[in-house]
Amino acid sequence: CAKIVRAVLDIVCDLAPDQLDMQAEICKNIIEWTRREKRTFLRQRVEAKLASVLVEQKDFGPALSLVDRLLRELKKLDDKQLLVETHLMESKIHFGLRNLPKAKAALTASRTCANAIYVSPQLQATIDSMSGTLHCQEGDYDTAHSYFLESFEQLDQLNDRERAVPCLKYMMLCKILDSLTKALQLSAKGGVGAKSDRSQVDISGMISGRQGVKYAGKDIEAMSAIASAASRRSLKEFESVTEKYPHELQDDLLIKHHLHILQEQLLESNLIRIIEPYSCVEISHIASLMEMPLPSVEKKLSQMILDGKFRGILDQGKGQLIVYEDGEKDRAMEKGLQVLT
Repeated sequence: CAKIVRAVLDIVCDLAPDQLDMQAEICKNIIEWTRREKRTFLRQRVEAKLASVLVEQKDFGPALSLVDRLLRELKKLDDKQLLVETHLMESKIHFGLRNLPKAKAALTASRTCANAIYVSPQLQATIDSMSGTLHCQEGDYDTAHSYFLESFEQLDQLNDRERAVPCLKYMMLCKILDSLTKALQLSAKGGVGAKSDRSQVDISGMISGRQGVKYAGKDIEAMSAIASAASRRSLKEFESVTEKYPHELQDDLLIKHHLHILQEQLLESNLIRIIEPYSCVEISHIASLMEMPLPSVEKKLSQMILDGKFRGILDQGKGQLIVYEDGEKDRAMEKGLQVLT
């Protein structure tokens, strides 16, 4: 009976993947029935399914409460298979709540349980993908890329296109961000982004011919267009791409968040390249070259000064930006601060 109930639930969820409210309602009804019939093992698996539906609905509060209660029960029973899946779900919930330390701890617990049992390739691919997501969130794009590659290769062998395409997009995203970050760090002394070399942010050779043919579509086109805009350091081209592919670039939380970071990096890079030759320049001139509103340019320049991206002040009375040369550090001040701390 339990196998039949789970099979029916899986069929319904596969036939109506977008009807999340209906899936949640069915899971709740089954949970009530299992409690009346005292079917503990079935209830736990359906509760795990309900938690995954709540995560897809971005309803993280109830999902976390459900997972916490479920984990307490599973640890007593020592159900390793379900512990792996539930800890993984807990990691996704904490990631959705932007609590990275707890997300990493939950993922570590999931990996620990997975090492003691056989884990299916689909579940292992999900664990690797989550590892890549957390490393990407921390800015370790090279490690994140390797995890996404592991996940993609497993899904590619399983011919699971639906889950393989997002992994391929994440791989491209990591490559773009890693290449651009390295290019900005190689810039001339005085600020990021002063030096430009197209080859430093080029990912044209990242996708093999077989992958390009097999997974060709708007998703890969969108990421390739983002890579092209990043390689040219063109903020205008970047914005036009995000407007052209809203579904492919804005629906995914990870890609949306890091594209915002990429946009800020491109903006700072272009601003630094414009102001580098000057010791004093009118803010309106910078705004006209950037083709941006004057208040937005003033706000961004003030943020960059406060963040230490370059040394200077804004003279808003005259509407000018005064840029200072990099001087030697005040060692006496540094020593004094070390003594105080």
